[in-house]
Amino acid sequence: MRLNRRNFFGVAAASPLAAKETAARAVEAAEMEVSGMSIHGDSIYTGINSYGFDLSDDDEAPMRTLWDAIKDHGMPKWKEDDLWADARRSRTIDPDIASMRSVSMNSKLQMQWKRNYQLLIDRAYEQQKMERMKRRFFEEHKDVQEF
Repeated sequence: MRLNRRNFFGVAAASPLAAKETAARAVEAAEMEVSGMSIHGDSIYTGINSYGFDLSDDDEAPMRTLWDAIKDHGMPKWKEDDLWADARRSRTIDPDIASMRSVSMNSKLQMQWKRNYQLLIDRAYEQQKMERMKRRFFEEHKDVQEF
């Protein structure tokens, strides 16, 4: 067979390396479909509510939030279990993790779940800061309503 520009892609598609790569991608896509996973992103809900934040200064607050206590005393086991359950509930894999060819699907899931867990913690701390700033803003500007 003579290889020229017209039949180059036909030969490349029929090569054993291309067939192996195509089969590997098909198997990975099938594994993701069976497990309900997808590469497309979705959001993770942190579960932080805005109720219970005191409008007074942080040092004089009579009650602390759970995340303040976690900062001081560490993560309780029940909360860690709850966050891990939420982290594993996400049915997506980030594209940078999904594109790792030499990593098994199980390892990719573990990496994604660890990332989701840390993301939940980071977002919870950030939401707490934003909620305090929002409350202070509305306390200073009584003529402004949130909705």
